Amino acid sequence: VKALAATMRQPLGRNVLVGLWGNGTIRILTGFLTLFIAFYAKSQQGGGSGWAQVAMLGAVGAAAGIGNFIGNATGTRLELKNPERIIVMVTGACVAVAALAAAFGSLLFVAIAALVASGTSAIGKVCLDSSIQNDLPDESRASAFGRSETVLQMSWVFGASLGVLLPP
Repeated sequence: VKALAATMRQPLGRNVLVGLWGNGTIRILTGFLTLFIAFYAKSQQGGGSGWAQVAMLGAVGAAAGIGNFIGNATGTRLELKNPERIIVMVTGACVAVAALAAAFGSLLFVAIAALVASGTSAIGKVCLDSSIQNDLPDESRASAFGRSETVLQMSWVFGASLGVLLPP
């Protein structure tokens, strides 16, 4: 029984860990953007009606939806010879657009950040899944997928918590 448990919970390996770190970073950004934009829109008092708030949420939500669609379409067509390199590149792209959105603070840059973050999240997840399937033996894959999903969900929650706690 101990030997079976040790086989099921073996170390993840460098490629899978790179995938987890990169995807976790991207999920922190997507969680943050999801809730921060909602609280930011709610804090805006201009315009008299709520249409400006709805337009703001709609623009960022539409950008995230389009990014997710493009990311999933692209991720399924990628040739995954070096998935950890792809993960590093998409994480770098997320860091760059997040820095631009923070520096300029305009709705356009926030929408672009949402588009890039959701697209790269989908691409990164495909790469992470590929690393798990290629680098781990059959006995430990289910455990690795479960652990990776837990890390990604906790990263999103952490980012969303920052979005709630930071002042708009």
